[in-house]
Amino acid sequence: MPTPSAPSLVAYRGDGFVATPFSEHCAGLVEAGHHVFLGISPGNGYFSEDRLVALLRWAAARFTRVELAHPDADTVACTYLGRGYEPRHARARAHRDVRQTANRISRAVATARMDPDRLRVAQFSDFYDVPAYRAARERVTRAHQEQPAFHATCTRMVTGVLRTTMPADWTPTDGQLAAGAEYLDSELPFLLDTPAILGVPASLFAYRATPAVAGFLYGPDALFPAADTQGFVTVEPLLAAP
Repeated sequence: MPTPSAPSLVAYRGDGFVATPFSEHCAGLVEAGHHVFLGISPGNGYFSEDRLVALLRWAAARFTRVELAHPDADTVACTYLGRGYEPRHARARAHRDVRQTANRISRAVATARMDPDRLRVAQFSDFYDVPAYRAARERVTRAHQEQPAFHATCTRMVTGVLRTTMPADWTPTDGQLAAGAEYLDSELPFLLDTPAILGVPASLFAYRATPAVAGFLYGPDALFPAADTQGFVTVEPLLAAP
């Protein structure tokens, strides 16, 4: 079983954030600075307009190209379905979350004034028909079937997300868990091979926390290895000195 985390040798501090690559290889991709994929979660209060502006400025200072991407409404609805919402209510909540996120992103992009040739804003669904995305998604499906440890880790991740706003003793049913898992499975291709999906030389997926599956993808003994040109970096706000 792969190591759940692989502490990086380098942490990059500046512009209000500390960026921690998952591995030495990921650190090399940070140094190369080709492309960063900023994953944004609709409905997550962490991604305020000010935070998005700061993230864009941080990314613009370090990478040639920046992708700001978030799940589409159908994907976001999977989390609400996983919590037992009726389909109509789940879709309504998801559309609201995505609309609010898109509006915040639009305002943040205008404020950050980043060169439009270096920035693209997208939804996950923009890439669902790309052959490289479909190939990565098929790899995810096979990994669930062939690697019990990977599947169990994903299940724990999904369960944790679903429980976030639920009573402490709540447990999802198998059907709810399957619905919630669709969100993670839709995102995983971008952690596996963003360069092939987007046509960039190399890329780092950047998020505020390191996913529990990272060791399967980027660790030295990875059982489900990402592309050699794919990495992961955790980007957290830099705490002010007391």
